[in-house]
Amino acid sequence: MKKRQDMKSRLFIRRRINAWGKLRTVWPLQRTAALIGAGILFAAAPMTVCAEEMPARTANEEAAGITAESRAIAAYTEDYTMGTVASLCNGVTFQNSIYAGNYDSIVVSAYPNSGYSFAYFTDNGVIVTKSAYYAFNPGYYDHTVVAHFVKRGDNDDDDVPRVNWSNSACVYAPGYKIDAVSITTDQVVQGKLCREAFDSVLGDYHYIGMYNISFAHAGKPLEKLDGSVQLLFDIPAQYQKAGRSFRMLRVYKGQPAVLEDLSERGNKVQFETDCTAAYALVYKDW
Repeated sequence: MKKRQDMKSRLFIRRRINAWGKLRTVWPLQRTAALIGAGILFAAAPMTVCAEEMPARTANEEAAGITAESRAIAAYTEDYTMGTVASLCNGVTFQNSIYAGNYDSIVVSAYPNSGYSFAYFTDNGVIVTKSAYYAFNPGYYDHTVVAHFVKRGDNDDDDVPRVNWSNSACVYAPGYKIDAVSITTDQVVQGKLCREAFDSVLGDYHYIGMYNISFAHAGKPLEKLDGSVQLLFDIPAQYQKAGRSFRMLRVYKGQPAVLEDLSERGNKVQFETDCTAAYALVYKDW
């Protein structure tokens, strides 16, 4: 019985090494005492974790820079006919999988195809968000992130891609910032009347996304600014393309307007506005 307990304790320590990748040569005394008190470790359990207990890295892993601190990250969808997934590690695109450090920044975005809607993300089999944008640090665990899509209902006539703007919020263009006035960006699916107003000035452009941009002074909503400001908005990477132009559409109190791109940078749209309103980002290929 005593031998079985010792083996169980060693297995527990080994699993902690594999899961955390943070243990050093000597098991911390306080943690050991706490685990003994909880009945998880036994007094006869070894107090030292030897280096040879750590699994050896292969030559391929060493060549790829994979260490004991690396976490395996997988991000995908099970049916690419419904939608696609875009993934970033510290701002650099990766496809399907990557090894990342504990504190690296992972961002996964989902983009439904026409006729489908995004439903939710799961991480290691657990639903973590119904937003089409999921950001996290790996910590001490591997992650398998899956985007789930559903077929759009017959009564849902929304054919605007569900682009999530949480990772590219609207900001002031240089030289236009107003002190104490904040900007909030929310992705939305606009109502029928607003959509019809957008359609009336859409022309031969195509929708990327619709959202509300609102202003607030010291936390109090502002419907109208004292004067116009210029704002910057990141264009999603999958829509950036040479020879493509962008513009913003705005609907304020039922009146549509076209806001031209003032920068033509290709990766950002710069536009002028002065009010809280409904907006849409659109593009055209020349």
